[in-house]
Amino acid sequence: MTLSNQHMRFDPQLRARPVELKEAIGRFTRYLIAQEDRLGLRSRARKDEDLRKFTIAVEAVVCNLLMQGLLREDTALAVPLDNNMMWGANRYRNPVYGQHFLGLLDLLERLKLLKRVTTGYRFSKTAKAPSLFKTVADLGKRFPRVTPDSFRREQEQEILVLKSGRDDDGNATLINYSESQKTRTLRRQIQRINNWLLDADIELTGTRAAARLGKEGEVIASYRRTLRRTFNNKSWQQGGRLSGGFWMTMPRKDRFRQIRIDGKPVADVDYQQLFPRLAYVRAGAPPPTGDLYDVMGDATGRDGWKLLLNALLFTRGPLKRWPRDCSPLLPQLNLKQALALLEQKHEPIAHMFGTGIGFELMFLESELLIAVVTHLFQSGIPALPLHDAVLVAKPNAEAAKAAMKYAFCAGSAQSRAFIKVEFGPGK
Repeated sequence: MTLSNQHMRFDPQLRARPVELKEAIGRFTRYLIAQEDRLGLRSRARKDEDLRKFTIAVEAVVCNLLMQGLLREDTALAVPLDNNMMWGANRYRNPVYGQHFLGLLDLLERLKLLKRVTTGYRFSKTAKAPSLFKTVADLGKRFPRVTPDSFRREQEQEILVLKSGRDDDGNATLINYSESQKTRTLRRQIQRINNWLLDADIELTGTRAAARLGKEGEVIASYRRTLRRTFNNKSWQQGGRLSGGFWMTMPRKDRFRQIRIDGKPVADVDYQQLFPRLAYVRAGAPPPTGDLYDVMGDATGRDGWKLLLNALLFTRGPLKRWPRDCSPLLPQLNLKQALALLEQKHEPIAHMFGTGIGFELMFLESELLIAVVTHLFQSGIPALPLHDAVLVAKPNAEAAKAAMKYAFCAGSAQSRAFIKVEFGPGK
């Protein structure tokens, strides 16, 4: 579910950085336990493990509420309260969540330190909207003044994620897979990249006093730099994209303006039309010359053709309706006409349309990016991966381009890779 930019997504991994804030949260935790006793909410003291979980839940909730206070006044905190999140007995369960977490929220409401704006509702058989909360002024008075630099982030409980296929409502469930040599190898790959990212000199300029949200409601902050890898359709050969880094949901222009690697502005080194080019590699056929998304030959409707072509690679069966936002980009055509033109332009891969091969191509894409990022870090060049691109410090742009060319050509038996280097919007 995509959140409005007015809703901050609750981050269970958020923790305090400065000693003063940690000490204040410790005092607040003891205050809450005393209030539970005063209100008669507990008949006996918590066991050590239960106290540990309650303590980290308090820290996570307080840090999220303090961070929310740095955002626009109308921003709410979106907290997931569904049963799978609270009690899911699998590798993805976070110790912040559980009955102690629900009890903590109820206690804060009862003490008038937290206000529930809306209660989450179920919008499909497998998904529920988060509940929305807002902090109150009295809570902030109990803690030192904070900035985005007052927080850090624990790494994810599980960085290797396996999902089912999407149901009729477009939602996929988490798969509680068994550990194997393959999963251990895949996890080590990502953990190694995460260790490099944590050690890298990566800064966000202009964000010390204020906080902003990304497209999915997550805070854009340099502490959000570790990644997880998500596979789809119950298969370790489908999907595999990386996610979690703050740069991934930033507006593109802001990456150039605000991200600094080793103190320098960044370059975006980008594979061009990677999905259709990988489809041609899979088909063993040479692609047509020029931009593969330029179906008409004059660049008209390019964004629409891109949406339509990628939809055909991901869908199973005939495409019966326009992909979202696609039709206005191709206003002179109906869907049948557009499909005919696309199949004519890309006849060598047209047999792949409607086969759902897109997730297999996504896996190849993710393997390329992991190989490139690993090579760059091993060469002493910090790199921030996007889906089909990397961000590097400007002086390292050509080295990144060479690494991306080598990875594509070595993995595809092609003699040429199509890569674009950009140093800023319109540059």
